[in-house]
Amino acid sequence: MLATKVLASGITHLTDARYFAAWEVDYLAFPLGGENGISWEYLNALREWVEGPTIVAELPEGADGAAWAEELRAQQISLALLPYAAPATAPLLAKGIGLIASIGVEGYHGVEDIADALSEATAEAQFILLNFEQGGITWDDLATGHPFGLAGLDQLLATRPCLLQIDLGGANPKALKEAHHLAGFAVRGSSEEKVGYKSFDDLDDLFEGLEVFE
Repeated sequence: MLATKVLASGITHLTDARYFAAWEVDYLAFPLGGENGISWEYLNALREWVEGPTIVAELPEGADGAAWAEELRAQQISLALLPYAAPATAPLLAKGIGLIASIGVEGYHGVEDIADALSEATAEAQFILLNFEQGGITWDDLATGHPFGLAGLDQLLATRPCLLQIDLGGANPKALKEAHHLAGFAVRGSSEEKVGYKSFDDLDDLFEGLEVFE
């Protein structure tokens, strides 16, 4: 088991799905709609091969909330991941769909920018995913003050329960969780090197660092 919650998003093939499920992540998010989304048929085929994680629908920006809410209910999916400012939130909540709101952090963002985004994200979101990888920002960058420092990060983490998606660069994830007010971590799947094969060296350190031996 892992020492904290982990969300794995962007799952588009079985190799990723089985890897993350084997590490007992809490959430597996599959992109639906948009140019990179998978079909319902393929999602349902993938979910047959994994058990344990909560299945999450990763919805595109500008998604029609009412239409998606009906589809998610029909497919027995009760949690959606979507951009924090997406207009779909109210119809989803009305149908009992839980939310994880994603905020991308870029190199030109200050603490105030992200604080504003956090305040705009629906209050009903179970978690906020702070995606530093989107802007190529690493933990070492934050430690040296780019685009803001660790004190600024702590200020943000104190306002909402946040999952952090960031390259830790070898830092101890358990120690970081204890030192900062983290709800957990987020990672993202990627394409296979060939069908049925993919190296996970870039993720193994994180999961090994979070592993708890019973």
